[in-house]
Formats: sequence, C-alpha cells, structure tokens
Amino acid sequence: MFGLHPADIGTMLLYLVGITVIGLLASRGVHTLRDFFMGGRKFGKAMMIMHNFGTGTHTDQAVSVAGASYKLGLAGIWYQWLWLFVTPFYWLTSVLFRRMRYLTTSDYFEERFSRGLGMLYCLAGMFFMMIAMGMMLQGTGRTIEAITDHTIPMWLSVAVMTVLFVSYGVAGGLAAAVITDFIQGFFIIIMSFLLLPSSLSEEGKILDLEFL
Repeated sequence: MFGLHPADIGTMLLYLVGITVIGLLASRGVHTLRDFFMGGRKFGKAMMIMHNFGTGTHTDQAVSVAGASYKLGLAGIWYQWLWLFVTPFYWLTSVLFRRMRYLTTSDYFEERFSRGLGMLYCLAGMFFMMIAMGMMLQGTGRTIEAITDHTIPMWLSVAVMTVLFVSYGVAGGLAAAVITDFIQGFFIIIMSFLLLPSSLSEEGKILDLEFL
C-alpha cells in the first residue's frame, strides 16, 4: 500500500493528525495578542530548549546533506555545518530579545534605528522564510515521494502538510509551535539513536563489499 508497510502508514497518519490536534488544542489558551505571539510567557526551560532544538532541525537537512555528499564526498557535510558559525550569536540574541521584551529583530531595529529599517528587515525576513519553508517542504515531499516509490507525489504531501501546519499555527500561535516542537524534538532525538544500529550495519556491509 503506497509502497509502505501498513504500520508505516499508520505511524505517519498518527503523527500528522496527533500534531495537528495538539496544536489546535493549544489555541484554547490564546485570548490576547500577548498569548498568540508570546504564549503568555508560560514556557519553562525544558519547553524552550526543545523548541530551539526543533526549530533548528528540519527534514530537508538529511536530504540536502545526503545529496551534497553524493556529489562532493565528505565535503557535503558543510551544507549543514555552515550554521555552526552563527550558533553562538543565535543563542545570545535569543536571550537579549527575551530580556528586552522584543518579539522580533524587526522590533529592535525599528526602536533602535528607524521604522523604515524595521520594515525592510521584516520584508527581507518574510522573503527568506518563504524560501526556507519552501525548501523544507520540498525536502519532506521528495523524501515521501521516494519512500513510496512515487505513489504519493511530492505536490500532494506538500499540500497536506501545509494545510495541517498552517491550521494549528494560525489557531494556536507560538504556544502551538512550542508544544509541537517539543514533541517533534523528542522524536528526533529518540529516532536518531534508533537509526544508529541499522546505519552501522549498512555501513559494515558497504565496507565488506569494498574489500571484496
């Protein structure tokens, strides 16, 4: 069925529906703009750690790094490692913005410099995020298309994911994003460790064939 085992299909459906329902349930706590954009400042350290981890980890990374490594060899890892140079600044600015009660970098630029610069940064940020989100969705769609042997086309999976994620994001705001990132981050960590035995096994088979 779709080139997948029924258990795989059930897991995917459970994840998509579960994440969407949880995100929509988070909308019950949204009553003001403060709740929508800042979640009422009710998130603890664990939630914020996993939120940062979730927002910094995407499905397109595995696809892009694997593709680059196939073409370039070991140097393909820099398709992901390039973000290492901005990581210290990212962690520092997040703390500063929280202390200053700013929602976005645009807010800071507007107050520190001018309204025009704030608007320019806002437009640039929107343009960048549209491209970034498009790449993430395409990477996920390509992955689903490949594992289903093209039974599920990329455009269909991208359309379904977009409708689901936009629905709970618009309804629940930041609270929905933080809660879903917490769950997704937990799954990413656990499943990454679960992949290690099979990955090492396959690597061993490849090395054996090379020696033969």
